[in-house]
Amino acid sequence: MDQFVAPVATALGAQPETPPAIPDSGFAPVLKGDFSEPMMSEALESLGQLGAELVRLSRSVIDREREFRTLINLIQTVGRGVGLEDVLGRIFDSFTGVIPFDRIGCAFVSEDGTRLTAYWARSELGPMQIQAGYAQPLAGSSLEQIIKTEQPRIINDLEAYLTAKPGSDATRRILAEGGRSSLTCPLIVNGRPLGFLFFTSRSLNTYQAVHQYVFRQIAEQVSTVIERSRAYQRMIDSNHTLVEESHKLEVMAARDGLTGALNRGAIENALAQHARAHQGSAATFGVIMVDLDHFKNINDTFGHPIGDLVLRELVKRLNGAIRQSDVLGRYGGEEFLIIVGESGAGQVLAEMERLRRAISDQCFELGCRQYAVTASFGGAMSIPGASSGEDLIRRADKALYEAKARGRNCCIMAGE
Repeated sequence: MDQFVAPVATALGAQPETPPAIPDSGFAPVLKGDFSEPMMSEALESLGQLGAELVRLSRSVIDREREFRTLINLIQTVGRGVGLEDVLGRIFDSFTGVIPFDRIGCAFVSEDGTRLTAYWARSELGPMQIQAGYAQPLAGSSLEQIIKTEQPRIINDLEAYLTAKPGSDATRRILAEGGRSSLTCPLIVNGRPLGFLFFTSRSLNTYQAVHQYVFRQIAEQVSTVIERSRAYQRMIDSNHTLVEESHKLEVMAARDGLTGALNRGAIENALAQHARAHQGSAATFGVIMVDLDHFKNINDTFGHPIGDLVLRELVKRLNGAIRQSDVLGRYGGEEFLIIVGESGAGQVLAEMERLRRAISDQCFELGCRQYAVTASFGGAMSIPGASSGEDLIRRADKALYEAKARGRNCCIMAGE
């Protein structure tokens, strides 16, 4: 309160170094030694009036200080937000007790200044009728005038306002939510319109000039914080987009262009990761090598375009038959590699047989013709603490050649 002593003293006309003259009031006779009852009564009455005035002035100063500190705390609290949603959420919390509202919304002006689009709102009224993305033309609207004057607008009877302006769709929607009075505050940054904060109350005649005054005191700071947070949010969104695009490129780079299965590099990396993950573990996993039977004859007889269709259909059927946790990749040409996670030899053999039937039991319908296609399978199991990806591929490939030597269209596990 020390910072308020001098202003209060000045307001009372005090001079710090010169004793004040005795005023011509009820105090003078008393100070001169006249203690008669009438004089004492008048003096006490005047003293009481002065005391009451000092109390009133003191309370006024305290109220102003409290208001000032509230506004400063509000700005600091809002300023601690980073992302736009965070900042707007803090505004919702921080304005409580400063400006009365049951609903608060934020809308932004488009870059060309022609439209206003709702971005965010929090409400304790009924179901919201104005959601994010709701947009209205700005030109010719009453909001355009608010931007020009840069002054908050009070409407203390929204029903009467809608009667006077029946074309206001936004007012109709707010009324449907349960709003009855509103305070519309423009957000201006360096003379450029950013948007609006809309305060809405469920009661009539909620807003007074003091609420306009309060917002004007912090309008510039709030507008600047929102604008900076909005710019930061755009950076975050752009970064997310870049990350997503980068991920898409990584996925595309890891995929075989013809079949969509993982390419050789990607499937080998996946196998190496499985091998590392199982080092020192008693759990085992398997790999399956798949090779189309007589694929060269298909290409030579029907042409490479039909051969490509056969490969695509093969991958489609394999993907439909493997477990969700398994990984499929094109190892080269008509040869494919499947990683069967957390399994035993019996499970791998059963999966190979299921895949074999998925290919051979039904002809491939390609265009107007049907093609009988079969494939051979070779499987191998990891050895706890000893198997590398290269070793697994070598043993599964050896089992695959054994399957072909036995007449194709069959399944062999390494070690049989």
